[in-house]
Amino acid sequence: MRTAFAAVCLAALALAAAVSGAPAPADSLAGPRLRPVAPPQLVFDWSEDACEPSQIPDLPTRAFRDESGRTQLLLSHFRSFRMVGPSLDELHVECDPVMSSRLSARPGRFRDREWIASLYTVDGREIWALVHDEYQGNRHPGRCPSETYMRCWYNAITLARSTDGGRTYRVVRGARRLVSAAPYRYRPDVGPRGVFAPSNVVTGPDGAHYALARIRDGAGRRGTCLLRTTRIGRAGSWRAWDGEGFGGRFSNPYRSRPRPRIPCRPVGKGLIAEMGESLTYNTFLGEYLLVGLAPPGKLSLGPKKPGVYFSTSPDLVHWSMRKLVLGVPTKQSFRCGQRSPIAYPSLIDPDSGSRTFETSGRHVFLYYTQMRYRDCRITPERDLVRMPLEVIP
Repeated sequence: MRTAFAAVCLAALALAAAVSGAPAPADSLAGPRLRPVAPPQLVFDWSEDACEPSQIPDLPTRAFRDESGRTQLLLSHFRSFRMVGPSLDELHVECDPVMSSRLSARPGRFRDREWIASLYTVDGREIWALVHDEYQGNRHPGRCPSETYMRCWYNAITLARSTDGGRTYRVVRGARRLVSAAPYRYRPDVGPRGVFAPSNVVTGPDGAHYALARIRDGAGRRGTCLLRTTRIGRAGSWRAWDGEGFGGRFSNPYRSRPRPRIPCRPVGKGLIAEMGESLTYNTFLGEYLLVGLAPPGKLSLGPKKPGVYFSTSPDLVHWSMRKLVLGVPTKQSFRCGQRSPIAYPSLIDPDSGSRTFETSGRHVFLYYTQMRYRDCRITPERDLVRMPLEVIP
């Protein structure tokens, strides 16, 4: 495994050099850039570190500093685990899950497969978490005629809480857990639909809390939604950007009249495509910095090359045209014969003054999941890797 990873590192470094050193179009030289400056580093080696096969990094990496000053990094899956240590450079894997999914067959409970997606804490002991909740109809008998995961995927965001410094998380009880969902009930074989994969939470200049999330609804609305709250511990307090302000109010379609459209107008439409994986306020640039994967397609303006991109914004609503950080295969672009793709990029600055690393500076790490394919098929093996980057103004 270590030898194989060394080969991956060399390939990635060569790619990074090509990306940063190749002649660039004149328009791409204007404004900031993110440049790889060193080879990737292995953070979590699935073949050696995993306590069970399902212990994998299956969402963008999140981390925080707890009340004891330790750093905790999440390996989020439908059974979520953590790595703990004195800093991001010294982490060990813990084998006890911090949260396990309820696997409910009832879509209206919003308790099927649950990933911890983003964290917020003031004191390092009480931690609030936004949860990516997938109702996978194909896994429940009679709920999905096609038996196809993507076609029977109905997604929402719920709220969880830890009161023991991140050792365990529990989803908030009852209807109070729902942060955002599609305003209509689950229907088989029309997915994927709903609100997906929230970014990490950042604090705005007004003191409110913000996050990005992907949306797809039955009315054709698709893109990146901006969410806001002033009461992070109340799931129902989150509001969506509606094009003029934060008037978009989410409802529970199992407790109110269903509606056809998610109450959010996507931000940065086309410019950031559906990016929403990692959001920080970059103190070096004096702007918000978004990093993610930009899938090609009719919703994606500008460059089409698969890989990791970034965009900047002064206000979280207006975004610059994304720029390439790494041109690499992704799960969506992978073709048989290519090297294994990557997924779930996130940006973390070890020197951030924020307990939840919601700020970044000039020198940062790009964390991502390195997938492993064999004979053109995905395997359970997924490693967590980080690559040092420099922010160029």
